Amino acid sequence: MLKDVLTAIFSYIGTTTDYFVVLLLLFGKYSTKHDTKLVVLGAYLGNGLLVLTSIIIALALQQVPEEWLLGLLGIIPIIIGVRGYFSKEDEGEEIEEKLKIIKPDAILWNVLVITFSACGADNMALYIPYFTMLNVQILPVILVLFIIILTAVIVAAYKLVNVPIVKAFFGKQGDLVQLIVYVSLGLYVLVEAGTLQHLLLLIY
Repeated sequence: MLKDVLTAIFSYIGTTTDYFVVLLLLFGKYSTKHDTKLVVLGAYLGNGLLVLTSIIIALALQQVPEEWLLGLLGIIPIIIGVRGYFSKEDEGEEIEEKLKIIKPDAILWNVLVITFSACGADNMALYIPYFTMLNVQILPVILVLFIIILTAVIVAAYKLVNVPIVKAFFGKQGDLVQLIVYVSLGLYVLVEAGTLQHLLLLIY
């Protein structure tokens, strides 16, 4: 159980590095008390839907009879982590452009859309392989940990929204953190499912 908990903490922190920058931009645009509450609610709902969707897909995939086949999912976060690190696209700039054209009177919807468009595919590519390897009995513990980490990230972003150096640091180093986490978790899934060992036996 301890291994699963530590892996969950490691993986979720990795997925929140990019989302931290997203939250900085959102809190920067929506700064009134009322608007801030909607941003926070949207962050919880958006991330909750991403995790719930990932769990449903993972539970469906757990019906695959050969566990080593599930381990092949570990390749996906490795590819995404490497692609994100070497990509020249600036997600922060893309989000800022989206914030300029979205409707100002639909804050909750805007936060949900940006959460899914900015983090959806990447996060689910990490969550689904992880949840396929997870014992369902400790799932409530993992979900509580996710909520605690997300809360800490939201509070930190709200407190640090007016510190430019913070945004600059995460904008530059976020991809490196994501690379380390995604590749590490991808390799963990490949080994935990016995996929890597199975493939090595086929080769040798």
